[in-house]
Amino acid sequence: MFVVALSPRPRSVTDVAAASEQLWHQLEQVDTHAPFTALSGQLLLGVPSDPDAAVDALLRVARLNFCNIGLGIGSLYEPVPAEADLVEGRAARRALGALEAASHRGERVPICVSSGNDEMDGELEGLLRMLGQWIRTRTEAEWSVVDLLTPGVRGQQKAVAGILGITPQAVSAAIVRSGYNDELGARAAIARLLEYTDQL
Repeated sequence: MFVVALSPRPRSVTDVAAASEQLWHQLEQVDTHAPFTALSGQLLLGVPSDPDAAVDALLRVARLNFCNIGLGIGSLYEPVPAEADLVEGRAARRALGALEAASHRGERVPICVSSGNDEMDGELEGLLRMLGQWIRTRTEAEWSVVDLLTPGVRGQQKAVAGILGITPQAVSAAIVRSGYNDELGARAAIARLLEYTDQL
């Protein structure tokens, strides 16, 4: 299973209240077994429902540049509770260890992974940091388009254009500039690696 641990970095933003509001807005959109919960002012914990949801959570948080991020991979005591503050097991301990490592690495995208396999952890961290840094380069205009897209659904440009009051051609151009389709492919590959790592 997968556990995500987060610790806010107030000094990385100019408006902490706004950043906190954005963080919770993003986390509420993640599919979870146990929704993200604040265990303290400096620790948030959640249990994504599957590898795809784990990748989604990590990138939603990385986008904001507001938190150190730790991902723990492994077993949890069963039955797994629906409240994150009650979750116990190897994945939870590893998430906290990864979070501690992320807070001391000085990376531009502070994501660390702990699965018990150091080689796989390093490879996953490299992929996640690279993708996290990439999506941070998107403009507000590009995000306004990307946030309205549903992965795997064709013919969305016209509907998105209508919502934003722009042309379908402008929507298509924003999708290309944002690298949205490449991001989807990268997300799927990382999720597959997470699933493989969880089975080791």
